Amino acid sequence: MDKTIQRIAQGYLRFRAEFLAESGDFYRKLAVNGQKPRVAIISCSDSRVDPAVITDTNPGDMFDLRNVANLIPERTSETAWGVRAALQFAIEVLEVEHFIVCGHSGCGGIQGARRNQVIGPQGQHLEDLSFWLRHLSEKLAILESQAEELEPELRDEFYEKIGIINSLGNLFTFPQIEKKVKEGTLHLHG
Repeated sequence: MDKTIQRIAQGYLRFRAEFLAESGDFYRKLAVNGQKPRVAIISCSDSRVDPAVITDTNPGDMFDLRNVANLIPERTSETAWGVRAALQFAIEVLEVEHFIVCGHSGCGGIQGARRNQVIGPQGQHLEDLSFWLRHLSEKLAILESQAEELEPELRDEFYEKIGIINSLGNLFTFPQIEKKVKEGTLHLHG
């Protein structure tokens, strides 16, 4: 067995033997009572950015949706059914009260959106990833002249924040989200 997979499998066995032995009641209650998080979070799939770790939350505290560059496409997008389904579940079934768009520094997805294409380590064009990032590419291109006025070390942060703002804005293309925000029963954060 590959050493990486072996380490992960051993970690899972330790979790079951040690952590569940001490916290089993907590997980049984979650299983029996179901999830009732007050918060939904969308964050990047980047393996270095774990929403539960950076927010110091427990299982059951947040409904977690992750994708490359923490993108929320517009509701009318035909390429975002997974995001649309997760949003609908969070808003209409779980009735979360807060929705967080969590970006991060050094986001390769944001950099790919800036270039309007993603090239793999062997120089191959990553078509599916490039297609996904088009949800943001056009909006970033419009801001290129403003970004050029910034110091080079601030440009990545500028684009990462624009990505968050874009996703927050796209939440308003979902009628149920817009309605709940206007009613004051849902709060958006970036």
